[in-house]
Amino acid sequence: MKLIFKIFILLLLFCSISVTLWGRQQNIILTGSQKSGSYIFANELARLWTSSETSRKVEFVIRPEILPKGRLIQLENNRVTLAIIDAATAHTDLKKHPGLRVLTVLWQNWLYVMGTVPGPILSLESTQTLLVHDNTFYFAQVWNNLSPHTKINWFNIESIPDFSEGFSEEVLAFTGPVHLKEVNDWLEQFPGIHLLSLDQQLIQALQTKFSWLITQKLPPNTYLYQTEDLEGVAWYPVLVVRNDFSQERAKKLLNLIFAQSKALNPNVLFQNILRANNIAYKNVYDYHTAAKKIFRFK
Repeated sequence: MKLIFKIFILLLLFCSISVTLWGRQQNIILTGSQKSGSYIFANELARLWTSSETSRKVEFVIRPEILPKGRLIQLENNRVTLAIIDAATAHTDLKKHPGLRVLTVLWQNWLYVMGTVPGPILSLESTQTLLVHDNTFYFAQVWNNLSPHTKINWFNIESIPDFSEGFSEEVLAFTGPVHLKEVNDWLEQFPGIHLLSLDQQLIQALQTKFSWLITQKLPPNTYLYQTEDLEGVAWYPVLVVRNDFSQERAKKLLNLIFAQSKALNPNVLFQNILRANNIAYKNVYDYHTAAKKIFRFK
């Protein structure tokens, strides 16, 4: 019996030494599919964390979970450490999980509208055909309610149209982060194409139907040949933790994320993540204590 006890102690000691010498504490981040922005963001965040002096004892592991609601359930059940969810899920489901807190909103997802139609503003009356990405179904739904006779065609990452001879539809609509290289490529390649603002009727209809959309402006020269503000709508993914997430680690993580906007060549998803983006959500989300201190929320 004593021999078995000694062996057991030695095994525990060896395991402890193994964790100290070769292992790191794993923090699992739940994201969307491997082609999603949340997965790409989480991988870059894990890389930045590993290459920084922030912590050598902790590593972030990315695990895809297709259903955003499933991410929240696993997070609340203490099976994972962090989760990234979309704005729609954050607005409808976060309040159902009182043990969870928002650490920060992340990159801006802008509703891009590019077209050959005359004028700087997308018009319901003059637009006959739309080509819409699957991730912008919300836009097509509202548009169809306002202008049911418009012909809408669809595309996605698996079926990207061939634009070698220009745009076959009058207007192309998709959702993506700001400062997309592909947008400048298209603007330069197809001289007749330009970025369009949304008119106020369309903006109001979108926000009435989808409260998680917010009105935004892109300043001049964000893209090639853009000489004026672009008016439209956007939404921000949300980084969520439990309310017992370490304040020290939360602070380090937030400082690492916000520092990237000033980096020499930041990842496009980190380029526009700013503390100030959280102000609009001060009274919408329940923030983690460390986040409140950094954002100076009372």
